[in-house]
Amino acid sequence: MKKKMIFNEEQKLFMESAWLLYNNRSHILSNPCMANAPISMPNGLMYCGDKAFRGATIGVYLEWWQECEKAIVTDEHGHRHLIVCFGGSVLSGWNKCYAVTEDGTVSETRVQGFPTLWRPFSQICHRYADGEKPEEPYCLEEVICRLTGRYEECMKFINERLEEWR
Repeated sequence: MKKKMIFNEEQKLFMESAWLLYNNRSHILSNPCMANAPISMPNGLMYCGDKAFRGATIGVYLEWWQECEKAIVTDEHGHRHLIVCFGGSVLSGWNKCYAVTEDGTVSETRVQGFPTLWRPFSQICHRYADGEKPEEPYCLEEVICRLTGRYEECMKFINERLEEWR
């Protein structure tokens, strides 16, 4: 029986907005509060878990998509897919990735040369973890609100959610 990955609401939001983020990468990467917004996707390596990927942010993903050839997959129909989540074995190279198309379709895929996918991601994560961070980076929802021009409406919603959690 095939085990299906279950994503939480924030992870689903990240996948739904991946292309919005990618298409606005210059703007986001120039704003430390946006670039350092945390992203919690279940990336991991067998026998290592997620230790190499802790602290992933929107900026980590954007730089990875820009710098890593394997992070954007083009299928046989010419459709591009952003890899948003991955896991696999360092030793065998076996892997499973989740990728999203520009129309928002999420699919499971595998990549040849798995180390060339996860190593750059890990290096960028470490660079961000060791770098300067703003005192209060935005959350994913706030970045999306700012990019879509719905800041007031979105912030009202976010503040209501915060009140519910308290």
